Amino acid sequence: MINNEPVPAAEEPILECLLTIRTDLFSLKQNRQKYLNSRTIYEIYYKVLIKVHHLFEVRTDNSNSKLHSNRVDSVLDDVMQLISLSFITCGLKNTAPATFAHLSTVQRLLEHLEESRIYTVHDLSPIKERLDEIEEIVKKNAYKHVHSEDTNKDDNATEFEDISEIEKENDATEDLLLKNKLDECIMEYHRIESKIESIDPRLTRHIENLYSLRRQLLSVSISFKNNGNKLFIHDTIKESMASNSAQKDNSVVDEDDDDEDDEIKTFIKSCSSRLKEIEESEIVSSGLVQTVSGFPVFSGLLDECHDLVNDLVHQKVYLDDANSYYENPFLQQIYQKLIDTKTSLENLVVTRRWTLRETDLFFYQKELKDIEKLRVGPTFKNPENPQEDAFEKEKKSPSILLYLLRRCYAIIYKLLESSEPISESMQRIHNQLSTVRRCLLEIKRMGGVDDERELYPYQLKLASIDNMRVDGKFYDEDGNIPEGQGSLNVLLSECFDIVQELKIEAYERDDLYTSDSDDEVDNLPINQSNSEESTNNKSRRRDSVPFTKDSTNRDVSELERPNEEKEIEELRKQFQKLKHEKQKKMMDLSYDDSEDLDYDDNGSEFSYGSSIPVSLTPSNKL
Repeated sequence: MINNEPVPAAEEPILECLLTIRTDLFSLKQNRQKYLNSRTIYEIYYKVLIKVHHLFEVRTDNSNSKLHSNRVDSVLDDVMQLISLSFITCGLKNTAPATFAHLSTVQRLLEHLEESRIYTVHDLSPIKERLDEIEEIVKKNAYKHVHSEDTNKDDNATEFEDISEIEKENDATEDLLLKNKLDECIMEYHRIESKIESIDPRLTRHIENLYSLRRQLLSVSISFKNNGNKLFIHDTIKESMASNSAQKDNSVVDEDDDDEDDEIKTFIKSCSSRLKEIEESEIVSSGLVQTVSGFPVFSGLLDECHDLVNDLVHQKVYLDDANSYYENPFLQQIYQKLIDTKTSLENLVVTRRWTLRETDLFFYQKELKDIEKLRVGPTFKNPENPQEDAFEKEKKSPSILLYLLRRCYAIIYKLLESSEPISESMQRIHNQLSTVRRCLLEIKRMGGVDDERELYPYQLKLASIDNMRVDGKFYDEDGNIPEGQGSLNVLLSECFDIVQELKIEAYERDDLYTSDSDDEVDNLPINQSNSEESTNNKSRRRDSVPFTKDSTNRDVSELERPNEEKEIEELRKQFQKLKHEKQKKMMDLSYDDSEDLDYDDNGSEFSYGSSIPVSLTPSNKL
């Protein structure tokens, strides 16, 4: 609604001051070279509260001005939106001023839900939870709660008495301003909640089918702008079409068919048949549906699905190369703005951790607000020709425009809810810690590490972040302590704990493997155990044992790996045979083993009969 009421003379100084503050906030928002400082935002916020207090006093004296809104109210709403988003950007998400932007978005969502008349308890429950959270934040910052412990002061005035009085006035103004906004949202919620009826079990299945069909129709209707001006059907929708058509006939969508026109026509035919099936059901065809609970929701969904199917039938985008969805240029301009806004917001959902500055959402809120001003109920009015209905000669319904509006508000609400209580100056460190934490949790989920050295990159990164702290605190470039210290310290400690757990698991896994290997050796026969133990010991000392000189003049290239393995196996068999004979001789008491045991000074090896070296290194290896 456009504020055409004139501004009273008593409110003009307040308007000028608010316009100056809005300009200052715009300059802070657009300055990407410097982070927002919470101290600066608080100073601006206190100035605004003083002006709002003066505005309340002026309008209290003039009772007629309270009934009408003028430009002062619209500028004040812009200023409060910018300040609220600035608080969120600074990491003060859970403070009272930051709730103003949340309340504005929630109020828009509730208005659109009430207008659509298509909602259930499941749609309202998340909004109710968020309103309860905001109400708790506002109560903690309420004027009575903050100043409940004030005691009677001395009669002697101090230099701080005036300051405390100003602070009390600001707190009272903030309490009144936020409570009014919160009360409006709560009243809107209760009004919508009172209209909800319990759904009759006989209509539950039909309403669920209509919800699913409505989502598919909306998805296809707005898909062509992101698909080269051609309608696009997602694979999940094709599977749903195939499962529905398989129950009736064999008209299944051919996934290999390159003819997109036939694919769209098949989709329209499938949607029409599903709607016809619902209308021909027993409870609908008999007329009993009008007497059961939940009929308004069922009727609204059915009408909207018919409108969307009719829009697809008249849409010629997939038959020619026209870029316009609506024939009316005024409606096409609105449609194009909403498509661009929705696409930009969806991109922010993906890249918000690196590119989103919450104050940037004000631009999108302002665009949506300007589009809302053109609405008159479910339709739109052209300001150049306000007497004419823009949809009077249009073949398509306004359902797509209303859906795009609601979708944009829903994405803004999601972005506000997903914001972290971290200052933007600390956001880079928070993103790095979050990435390290996700990687460590993924390593733990996959079974841990085999060697402690695999954790070195993560330990180095955590150590570099830990070295940024001074006395346990992170500082920004200006030497200030930004908000979000607790979250960063908790996240850093959690990463260190995960690294320590992975190291302990690696140690335990290595000890278990070593003990299992020793148990396997103990369970072997004596001869085999001794031979394998000797083999293992010699293999560990292979680097320190000199190679036996080859008496031939063969080149290294002539030695092939299969021959080496074969020779090693033959040497091992000869060694086992000689060892077995040695053990048999030792059983004879008259046997003297001094003649068989020789020591080779040149080779530094013990050998039996000076013929077979104990080392398993092949004699022909250089």
